[in-house]
Amino acid sequence: MAIRQRYSAKPAVTWQFPLGRTNLIILGIGVAIIVLGYLLMLTAITDDPAKHQEAWNNPLAVTVSPILLVVGYAAVIPLGLLYRTKKQ
Repeated sequence: MAIRQRYSAKPAVTWQFPLGRTNLIILGIGVAIIVLGYLLMLTAITDDPAKHQEAWNNPLAVTVSPILLVVGYAAVIPLGLLYRTKKQ
């Protein structure tokens, strides 16, 4: 009869953070773009009722801000998560 080994010597599994320095830099740029988009959108907010109708005539708040938000959320953040460096 063969004696079964009860405990096998498995190598220790070490977990490493999957995102590197380059990924974190790209993610930081994405967050900065998103914050800039929200700050530009904030330029159109006014409490003055007389300026309520003309507040959204600000081109930064109406066109540039949504473009920055889409680029940040749909392009830069996914790029930061999926980017891999070339292995040597």
